[in-house]
Amino acid sequence: MREVTMQYTIMLWHADHVNFARLLNLLEGELDLLRDAGSPHYQLMLDIMYYMTHYSDVLHHPKEDLVFARLNARDENVGRMVRELTIQHTQLGEMGAAMVHALDDVINGSITSRQRIEAMAREYVSALRAHMRTEETEIMPRAAQVLSESDWTEIDAAIANFADPLFGSEVQERYAGLREQINRQAQADRATAR
Repeated sequence: MREVTMQYTIMLWHADHVNFARLLNLLEGELDLLRDAGSPHYQLMLDIMYYMTHYSDVLHHPKEDLVFARLNARDENVGRMVRELTIQHTQLGEMGAAMVHALDDVINGSITSRQRIEAMAREYVSALRAHMRTEETEIMPRAAQVLSESDWTEIDAAIANFADPLFGSEVQERYAGLREQINRQAQADRATAR
């Protein structure tokens, strides 16, 4: 049972990271347009950041925080890293909320410098990529080794598995355009790989 619960929880955790990376790639493409004086798709950028602040920050990170707390209680060697990652969750949430606000302002006609948007977004992308890398290479393997069956069962029960509103089987209307863009990008990537 432990293996099943642990593997499923870690699989979902990793799948979220893969999906977040796909979104960060799309965001970086728009930032490249912004940097090169092109015409970025601000609504797409806002949709990405809205998802990150309403799925990642509200559902994904709290479940990770439960894993961090359990791991910290079982392994004194991870305390510093767990504290840093927990602080990063708060920082990423604040950075994401600031991005949503700035992009919403742009869409609603406020004057905001392109450099400011680009700098904010690149800082967010860099911070999130580094954060996920630490979780993937340090925390996930350690949690798989240290946490017990009851730990995984209680973590899984504390925050139920939730339907992903963008990458799940039913896409919420809010994310329909973003999902179409992700599908177009995937098709283009497959065509390039041939």
